[in-house]
Amino acid sequence: MGFSLLEANNKGNTISCSDTTLGADTMFYQKDDFIGYQHIQHFVPKFKPFNSAIASVIISATRVATQNAGYDYAHKFNREAMRKTTIFLPQNSLGEIDFVFIQNFVRELERERLRELEAYLKTTGLDNYELTAAEEEALHNYRYLNWKEFNVKKLFGLSTRGKRLKSEDRIPGTLPFVTAGEANTGISAFIGNPVTVFAANTTTIDMFGSAKYRNYIYGADDHVAVVHTEKLSQHAAIFVASACHKAAHTGIFDYGNNFYAKDADELNIMLPSSDGKSPDYAIMEQLIAAVQKIVIADVAKYTALNLEATQQVIESQKENLVFPKNPIPIHSNYQPGRIPLYTLRAACSYHEDGEVPEIEGWVDASGNGFTPDPKRHFAIYAKGNSMQPKIQDGDICVFEWYRAGSREGEIVLNQIREHDPVFEGPYTIKKYHSVKKQYEDGSWEHEKIQLIPLNKDYDVIELDSENRYRTIGIFKCVL
Repeated sequence: MGFSLLEANNKGNTISCSDTTLGADTMFYQKDDFIGYQHIQHFVPKFKPFNSAIASVIISATRVATQNAGYDYAHKFNREAMRKTTIFLPQNSLGEIDFVFIQNFVRELERERLRELEAYLKTTGLDNYELTAAEEEALHNYRYLNWKEFNVKKLFGLSTRGKRLKSEDRIPGTLPFVTAGEANTGISAFIGNPVTVFAANTTTIDMFGSAKYRNYIYGADDHVAVVHTEKLSQHAAIFVASACHKAAHTGIFDYGNNFYAKDADELNIMLPSSDGKSPDYAIMEQLIAAVQKIVIADVAKYTALNLEATQQVIESQKENLVFPKNPIPIHSNYQPGRIPLYTLRAACSYHEDGEVPEIEGWVDASGNGFTPDPKRHFAIYAKGNSMQPKIQDGDICVFEWYRAGSREGEIVLNQIREHDPVFEGPYTIKKYHSVKKQYEDGSWEHEKIQLIPLNKDYDVIELDSENRYRTIGIFKCVL
């Protein structure tokens, strides 16, 4: 609700919920220490670590669990009801809450939303925030503009308004329905009722005199006046909406003195005029285009930086997560679907002496899009972070023994003569790429071989001779 100089009485990195409202609609993650009044319940996790990603899933699960539970002002979601609430969370193979999955899932959602924002900026052209010469000139000359008072009705004709539509009569749909209020720019619902539809690129002024530009078709109730600016360019219409807001939102309109369409017709607004007779819509368009780019520049830069930062956070959290990875059961005997799990050294020595290496155990590889064959497939523990995000340190990776054939573009387990600092020895998992030299007789040889890490923080291993490495297996999947 606000900020206080008083000392906090609840710790942050927790969840709060009001017991005076319906269900868990007021359940929120609290990052910082806070002051809670008597109706605020404080949820302190009994497990660590705990963060916003885990909290968001717990909150969502609680809201789902309580949405049809019949809570209302007579039957509140109080502390007793909270204690009785059961929620559903994903679990791992041991039947424990799968916190690793929860964190990765939420972070991926964050990354997806950022990508959607980035795509929106590109498709709408808003990622181009470089000011044109005309826009720079418009900003520079703003203080020297000549202004003139204009009547809204004379500029745009009679203002109109919608009709009252009670909440209980609204049919769910896709049409934004505008009412008085600042929350969600006054959109109180999305309806399917047959109402008057107002054009995009118009301006609404609510009962309090608050004006807002609309770039979409919409319906409106009788407390909203519509100024018909649809024939203007978008940027000029935005400028006019701002002028209407400045002229109407002066504090004289309230519940006892509503702003109506007739008030919009009498409204006088100040607009720039080059000739002293008519509005200069061209200069308005340049000004708003420049202002928009200045604002969008921060959004575009934020998006680009946040995408990179989110990826770094995801990776760092994977590295620093104290939760153990979902354990893969290691079996002592073979059954259909299981393949041998070797130590890395044992797997790489398989072809050297022709002997079967000692098996550490058996792991189930079924359900991964191929038929596990203990004679064709084997598993090892990955080491290091060079193949993130696909392969994490400690993952159990399945490979198919390499006999012959193309390896181009495949992730391979190699034994090399160089020392790989990631594996601390002559073994490495990398993506294979070769540059071939073709001869006139149709023969060829490898000119250069590259073992490429997926993690850009690691260097590519370059080999100039096929004799300096040996491919052990072709990557299939991570268990």
